[in-house]
Amino acid sequence: MIQLISLFSLIFVTQACVPGTGNDLGKMTIHFEVPYTESNRKHYEKLVWEAVEKIANQYRHTIKTNRNHEVRVSSRSDNGKLVVDVQAMYIDCRFERFFAEKFEPYIGKYRFDITCPAQW
Repeated sequence: MIQLISLFSLIFVTQACVPGTGNDLGKMTIHFEVPYTESNRKHYEKLVWEAVEKIANQYRHTIKTNRNHEVRVSSRSDNGKLVVDVQAMYIDCRFERFFAEKFEPYIGKYRFDITCPAQW
């Protein structure tokens, strides 16, 4: 019985960190040390989107781009360097650190900041 409760707790924690499983808005900013060009923008936006999608899929939670616009990935230039922003709706900010640990291996050495909860 205790093992079953532990399993349910683990499932709850892992599902709560992905978009669509809570009531908070989160914002993540990834600072890439590459020049802001159209090809870099497309490549890194895709890299970030796929990382978020893979984390969600690990817990059988599918993100669809048209479903309530739960996740938005955009980019901008900051002093000529590429910065990618991710806004995710309906997440549970209590599991911000858990999500960051899962996200970091996909991004590598690049610095990222998470603001959770972010302002609506």
